[in-house]
Formats: sequence, structure tokens, C-alpha cells
Amino acid sequence: MLPTRILRRTRPLPSGRAVVGALLIAVAGVGAFATAQRADADPATRYVVVTRTVAPGARLGADDLALRAMTLDPTVAEHAYLDPTRLVGSVTLAPLAAGQLLQRAELAPATTVDGTALVPGHELTIPVPTGRMPVGLRRGEAVAVLATYGTGNDARTVVTVQRATVLAVGDPGDSLTARGSATLTLALPAPEAVIETAHAAQVAELTIVRATQADEDLPAAYATETARPTGSPTTTGNRWSTST
Repeated sequence: MLPTRILRRTRPLPSGRAVVGALLIAVAGVGAFATAQRADADPATRYVVVTRTVAPGARLGADDLALRAMTLDPTVAEHAYLDPTRLVGSVTLAPLAAGQLLQRAELAPATTVDGTALVPGHELTIPVPTGRMPVGLRRGEAVAVLATYGTGNDARTVVTVQRATVLAVGDPGDSLTARGSATLTLALPAPEAVIETAHAAQVAELTIVRATQADEDLPAAYATETARPTGSPTTTGNRWSTST
């Protein structure tokens, strides 16, 4: 009896096309891995961080800011800063540690006009009759605020602030403007001017004077002879006062 012979199917060798395809996939995988390694090792984008520990309410200076290269999630990067010069004068709203990435929710940016940061101060919004405000007043212009107390011969006018920067003029479509008044937002560097102007907005008649092209300050006060306090220093007919 002859021995049983077992036949096995031989596996075909991969075709040349399959070999080339596998090689290309391997090369692509190696390239992607190398690219990712390079990105992790050397981030191309630099973001703003703080250089020291700061508490809430601190005003940031140029020495408090620096750039650090890092790779961020797109969502995080959207709220980060790229230019430290634009953050000088900003106020922190949260405690920050040295080296911490700055996010938009953590800062109150400095008030700027045409890219220039204003002198730190207070912002005040007051209602002003449209007939007592210069036509075409724009953000960035300088104005003086005059307050008139009383009427007739007993009236007295004082300058509550000589030069305030206009930050905003009320929208012509708002309800106040429709009644003959507009809202005016000013930047006031002197705390005393803030109090005096806010008080005047409640009890006096306000007049806004454009001072953008003015080289000299206005006299501090004006009063008729009957309304002038005794002993006040005056010039020109005892009506213009050099101090309030």
C-alpha cells in the first residue's frame, strides 16, 4: 500500500503594487511621527505670559510680560495673546503665577484711543443736552466740562474738568437722545474731577466745550457780581474767577 500524500496550497507572494503601497504607508507614518516630534520639541508660536506672581487688580507693566513658545489647543490659543506691548497698562482680574499663560478672561485691557493707552484713570458716563455739546464730537477728542448752578443773575459756572478724553458718544437711536439728551463717556485722570462732574450732572446744567485744539485752560469759574463769593480772586470786571 502506497503512503498517503498530503498536498498543501502554496501562498502566493504579494504583488509588486501591494509591496509599493505598504512601503508608502510606512514612510508616511514615519514622516508624520517625525513631524509631530519636531512640533513638540520646537513650537513655532509664542504666547504672552506673566514674569512674576501678581494679585487681582495689579496693573501690568512691560517688565511683567514675556513671550514663551508653546503648542496650545486651538480653543485655548483663541483666548491667548501674541503681542505683549498691547497689554501694558492692563489690569489683572484674577491671581496669576509667574510663567502663567495670559487669557482674555483674566485681564481688563487698558483703555486706548487709536492704539495709544490713556493715562490710568476713571471712566464716567453722564447725560448731556445735545444742544450743549459740540456737533460731531468723536472718540479721542478732548473736552472741558462746564457746570452752571442757579439761574439768572445768581447763576455761577465752574469748570469741573479742563481736559477729559471722549471715549464714547451715545448712539443717536437711544432713548435719551430721543428726548434731547445724549450720553457722553469720558476718561478722567483726576479723582476729584470725577466726583465734581458726577455731582454736577445731577444738580447743574452741563455744557461740553471741545478742547481738542485748545492751547490754554479755561478760567476755573464765572459768576455775576451778585453771585460771586466775597473775597474770590477775579479778573476782568470782577466776573472771571481763577479758582473754584
